[in-house]
Order: sequence, then structure tokens, then C-alpha cells
Amino acid sequence: MMGLQELFHPQKLRAARSLKVLFVYTNINGFHYDSYHFGVASLVSVTRDAHHEPRIIVLTEKNHFEKFERELKEFKPDVIGFSAVSSQFMFIKELAGIAKTIFPETITVCGGVHPTLDQNCILECDDLDGLIRGESEVAFVEFLENVANHEDYRQSGNFTYVENGKVIANGLKPLIDDLSILPSPDKNLYPYHEVSIMTTGAAPFFFTRGCPFTCTYCFNHQWAVLYGRKRNYPRFRKAELCIQEIEEVVERHGSDVGYVYIGDDIFGLDDAWRKEFCEKYKERILRKYNIRFMILLRVEMCQDIRFLKMLKDSGCFRLFFGVESGDEEQRKVALDRKMSDKTIIKAFDLARKAGLETLAVNIIGFPDESEEMIKKTIELNRRLRPSSSGVNIFYPYKGTILGDKCFKENRVDIDAFEECSNERRESVLRFPKEHLDMIMHYYKNWDRFVFPIWTRTGLYSRFVKLVIRLGLLDVAIKMKRHVHRLLGIRSRFPAWVRPGRAA
Repeated sequence: MMGLQELFHPQKLRAARSLKVLFVYTNINGFHYDSYHFGVASLVSVTRDAHHEPRIIVLTEKNHFEKFERELKEFKPDVIGFSAVSSQFMFIKELAGIAKTIFPETITVCGGVHPTLDQNCILECDDLDGLIRGESEVAFVEFLENVANHEDYRQSGNFTYVENGKVIANGLKPLIDDLSILPSPDKNLYPYHEVSIMTTGAAPFFFTRGCPFTCTYCFNHQWAVLYGRKRNYPRFRKAELCIQEIEEVVERHGSDVGYVYIGDDIFGLDDAWRKEFCEKYKERILRKYNIRFMILLRVEMCQDIRFLKMLKDSGCFRLFFGVESGDEEQRKVALDRKMSDKTIIKAFDLARKAGLETLAVNIIGFPDESEEMIKKTIELNRRLRPSSSGVNIFYPYKGTILGDKCFKENRVDIDAFEECSNERRESVLRFPKEHLDMIMHYYKNWDRFVFPIWTRTGLYSRFVKLVIRLGLLDVAIKMKRHVHRLLGIRSRFPAWVRPGRAA
């Protein structure tokens, strides 16, 4: 097998023929407003650079399955690559069945977080030929080489398959330490402008991989275990390449970009990288295009106002913080988030003084969580006075510490879990109906509890929720964007209008 540097020089690849590869990304009834899947886009790029012919199809509604069938019959792919989180795997199983019915010889594989954390999911779908687990660029190119050369693709790195009813999992390729050797994620075949910028107002980017913290509901700790690491320490793409990637997007689509959204789990944990990135962003993006950026941070990093003023000066306008729970005991013991209320409050207060917007993201519906704990989370949010506040309902991901604990203790309603695409918007735990109703009451009325109606945020949030209920959100966003364009203003929508993630 070639080394990484050789692998990404296409002229050195030894594939005997070019393959047609169809990538399928589903976000049907998904938690996130459909935006941009960085992992799939990166695989599209390495597939193209390896002299194969990639295509991508994004499915956001169940009736898009007909679109999938049409694409299959027209493109006639040699390989179909799916990507799945837990709540989308039910759709992957159905789509794989459609593919095998039309083209039985086409090879179907699935990657993503769900197969990586739960390799036994391959037993649930006879129409999948295998899984590609973990970080997949190197493994996927090797897999395509083996397919193209008529070799046994099941022997590829990161590959998992079923033989005689037994799950066989090959070893994982080493993680890529320097992400700069990878090409930029594709933004041409992937409908980046149409699906992301034009629907959210943001140009999304993802420059690092990994988070060293060990929150029990998150996959990062298990990812570290898979690769024999104590923690999933972040790996970086060179700051200069990150700035170049942003420049390419704003030069092409600048008039439509309201802001840049950097979705790294935690922005700039490496001081030297952060300093270089912020200096170059200020000089080459902010001053030239007047486009600001939003990032995800941990509150522990934001205890010095000089740091926050530096972010503000470089072009940052909004910080995305994971608060998760207002009950210190639950936060520290059950969630392994050891920040104190005092630390959280100080971060929000300093961000406000520095002139930065803040988004507080919370989770309710944890196992063993009482209504009093939820009320503490609301009380803490009211004390924080964030620019906006969002709430999710706990979802037990297989392979995470807290998720596996819920499955082991029979706390998960398996039927609800297997049928749930409404991830983080309803509970799949075995709570009494009264408790489930209580959780949904707080979830549906979160803004009303956190922001009194007499506050500006409270009044505005209620207006936006009314617009959403009337089905007029997209119309309102287009109107606002049009007016702002006429006035020369960049549209930046409240973060809770388009759900996101928290560090």
C-alpha cells in the first residue's frame, strides 16, 4: 500500500479503470437544516483526484427516493457510497435495497458516525456489501483501487463485512496527522451554494478534526479509543490553506454570503494556528469583503477579555457555547463537563462586554434528570443572557458512554429508537408518559421560559416561531436577504433559526 503523500498524487495510482461512484447523503426529517456534509464532500474530492467519476445526490425528503432511482438508472454506478448517523440508517437500508433491486452487481457501502460506532449494524442490512469505518479518505481510495483492479475489496483497510453470519472488521488506517495533504472538500458537484449558502445565509467550513474533551454523550471519546488514543486531540489544516478556501468561496458567492460559519468542534485549540488564522482572516476576508465569522468554543477558553476582543477584532461576531445542563452535579458527573456555573457565567459576561453575540445550546431529557434539573438549566440561561438559546432532547448514540449505558440498562425504547428520524426533537428513552410530556413542554416552549416576552429577544423569538408555524420562514428569509442586499447589509440570521451543534 502506498504512503499518504503518494496516495494523493493521482498519477501514481494504479487503478486499472475509472469507476462511476455515486455518493448519497440523506438528511430526511433531519435535526439540522440541510447544509453541507464535509466528510462526503472530502470523499468526492479524493475520488475525483484518483481519476474516478464521482456524483453526489442529496436527499432531504422521503419522496426524493424517486429522484434516487432516476439517478441510478441514468448514471449506472459501479459503487454507491452512503453516509449515516443513527437516525438516518433506516433510510440507508431502504435505499440500498432499491439499488440492489435495480443493479444487483453494484457495490454498496456505508460510512459515517453510525457504522463507525456500531459495526454490527451491517447485520441489519443484507443489501449493504460492507461498511467503511473511521476516517475514510485513504481507505476509500484503496477500496476503489481494489474494485477497479478486480481484487478483493473486502480486504481494504477500515472495511467491515459479513461472512457466514459473522462480522469481520479490518484494521483501521492511521489517522491523517496533517490534514493539508487532503484536497479541499468539493463545492462544485456538491450543491454547496444552492443547498447551504442560499438556504442558511452562511458559508460553512470545517478546518480541524477532533475534540480532546470526553463528554459522555458525544462520539469523540470512542473515536479516540478506536484509534488507540487517550483523547481525540485535534488535527489541523494549515491556516493559509483555510484562508485560501474561504477566499475561493467569497470570491465566487460573496454577495450571497451573510457570514462564514466555522464548524470545528472547538475553534483554534492550537494557539499558533489560531493567531495566524485570525490575522489573515482580518486582513484578507474582513477588510476586503466585510464578511464576519461564527465559531464554536468552550467556556473555559473564554475567561480573558483580551482573547475575546482579539476574536472580535479579527472578524468574529458570534460564539456558540455548549451549556448543556444548569445542574452542576449532572453536568460534571453524568456528562463529564467539569466547568462550574461561575466559569460559564464569566464567559458569557465577558463575551457580551467584548461585543460578541452568544448562542447557548442546552440538552434536556437525560436519564435520571428531574424537572428541577431542567428548571436549573432555564435559570442558568436566564442569568447568562445569551443573544439566543437553543435546546435539544438527549438522544442515546450507540458507542458513546452515556448512550451505551442507556442501552445496557434497558432505558431505550428500541422500537422508538429504530423508527426515530426526529433526532434530538423527541425522546426515545423509556420514560413514563407524564415525564415525556413534561420534557416536550419545556422543549416546545424553551424561548418563552428563557426570554420573557418584554425582552427584545423574547419578542423577536416569538415572532420567528410564528413565521415558522405559518410555513413562511423561507419566504421571510428571502425577503430579508433581498432588502439587505438593496441596502448593502449582510444578512445574519439568529443561530437558533438554523439548528447547529455545540462544543
